[in-house]
Amino acid sequence: MLAAVKGLLGHEALYVALQRAVGADRLRYRCLDELGLRDGDTVIDVGCGPAYYFGRLPRVRYVGFDTSPRYVAHARKRFGRPGAEFRCEIFGAEHLAELPPANAVLLLGLLHHLPDDASRHLLGVAARALAPGGRVISVDPTFHPGQHPISRWMSANDRGAHVREPERFAALAGESFAEVDGEVIDRLTRVPSSHWLMRMTAPRPGAELSAAAQAASGSA
Repeated sequence: MLAAVKGLLGHEALYVALQRAVGADRLRYRCLDELGLRDGDTVIDVGCGPAYYFGRLPRVRYVGFDTSPRYVAHARKRFGRPGAEFRCEIFGAEHLAELPPANAVLLLGLLHHLPDDASRHLLGVAARALAPGGRVISVDPTFHPGQHPISRWMSANDRGAHVREPERFAALAGESFAEVDGEVIDRLTRVPSSHWLMRMTAPRPGAELSAAAQAASGSA
């Protein structure tokens, strides 16, 4: 039964409806509010899905990446406009030369789908994508002491196979960013659930991708 429900989330309309029904959309809106974006900013949204929160953005230069053709087609149809594009691609180091430096990189509900090496690679690329003063923000299900039993069940049964404790998320980010902070959010959704909202700034000077990550991106 649970596997069937997870499979249905591949359908963009059902995914958006479920996000709003359980209040998960509020997490995305909270992240956007944290960034304080302004007209003219450049935003890279990695794992944008159907980008149902796009209407909350000001008039930014926006590039969304996702690997689901259905999600990307949905986003293009609803939100495509000059200055906004949706790519059915994996965001990587090869995109850095063609995109302007970003004021913000969004990793909303993404890191818990990636193993440690892939998360390190993505965070390293995100750090290199930032303009001076730019920020990366992420939000993911998490485990933490004192967590509500329903919330713990939700985290354990998420589609992502790499739900982590806040300290593990922060440790991965700290390899690429000198300033990392965050907070557990467990009172925002309609269904008990716990998420780690993480803010990343100040890319480490001279930080480079690992040899494995460089090989994966074709830059070694």
